[in-house]
Amino acid sequence: MFSQHPHYSKTLKQYMDWPMSARKRERRVYTHSAKKERGPISVRGIEKKTTKLQGSEKAIVARHEAGHAVVGTAVANLLSGQPRVEKLSILPRTGGALGFTYTPPTNEDRYLLFVDELRGRLVTLLGGRAAEEFIYSGRVSTGALDDIRRATDLAYKAVAEYGLNETIGPVSLTTLSGGGMDESGGSTPWGRDQGHLVDLVQKEVKELLQSALDVALSVVRANPTVLEGLGAYLEEKEKVEGEELQEWLKLVVAPAELMFFMRGKQESLLALQTELSG
Repeated sequence: MFSQHPHYSKTLKQYMDWPMSARKRERRVYTHSAKKERGPISVRGIEKKTTKLQGSEKAIVARHEAGHAVVGTAVANLLSGQPRVEKLSILPRTGGALGFTYTPPTNEDRYLLFVDELRGRLVTLLGGRAAEEFIYSGRVSTGALDDIRRATDLAYKAVAEYGLNETIGPVSLTTLSGGGMDESGGSTPWGRDQGHLVDLVQKEVKELLQSALDVALSVVRANPTVLEGLGAYLEEKEKVEGEELQEWLKLVVAPAELMFFMRGKQESLLALQTELSG
C-alpha cells in the first residue's frame, strides 16, 4: 500500500521498515522450529557446543549481558506495552558474538518508533558498557563494539534524519547537504557548507550518545544488587530465562535520570544530575 503513495521513497521505506526488521539487524532472532520449540538463533551463527568462555572473559560477558537486561527492564518499566527481556546467554556464537540478551518484538505490527522508545533503545544498547564501567571501576572491554555501532547509527538518524534534535530541529540534513531532494541545489549555501554540517551532526550525535551512556550508568548504579547477582548467576549457569530470570528483573528500579532522558529533557536532566551530585 505505502509503495503506491506518490511521496513514497526508499528512505521513507527504510525508516518505516526499521522497527519491523529489528530482529534481522540484531545479533539474534526468535523463531519456531518444525517441532514448535522456540529458541534464539543468531543471524551471525548458532551456539558453539564445544566452545565456552573461561575465567575473566566469562565474568565480564556475564556482567555485560546482565547490564543490558537491567537497563532494558528499567526502560520497559517506563513504557507501557513494551516487551520484557526473556533470555540471557553467554555461550559464544559461530558468528563471533560472545553473548546475547533476547527481548521479543512487540505483539503488534509497528511502523513508527516514538522518541521515548528511541531514547530508551539507545540507553539499553549502552547498558552492557555501563555495567562493565560500573563493576570494573572504569576498566571496560571491547565487548561493546556491536552495541556502539548500532547506537551510533540510531543516534545519527535521530539527529540528521528524524528531526529529533533540538539544536538542528525538524530538518533532514541529507536533503539539505544534497541541495534538495532533486539534487538541483548544490550551489546553495547549505550545499557548499558541508564541513559545518558534518561538525554539527558529529557534535550532537556524540552528546546524545554520551548522555545515553551517562543515563545507563545511573540505571546500573541504582540496581547494584540485581546487576551483580544476575551477572554472577549467569556466569555460573551460562543461560538464564523464564521465571528464574524474571525473579531477578522484577527487582529493577528506574531512576529519575532515565525518565527525564527518555522524555528528551536534556536541560532538566543536567539540572537533576547537578542536584544529586551536590
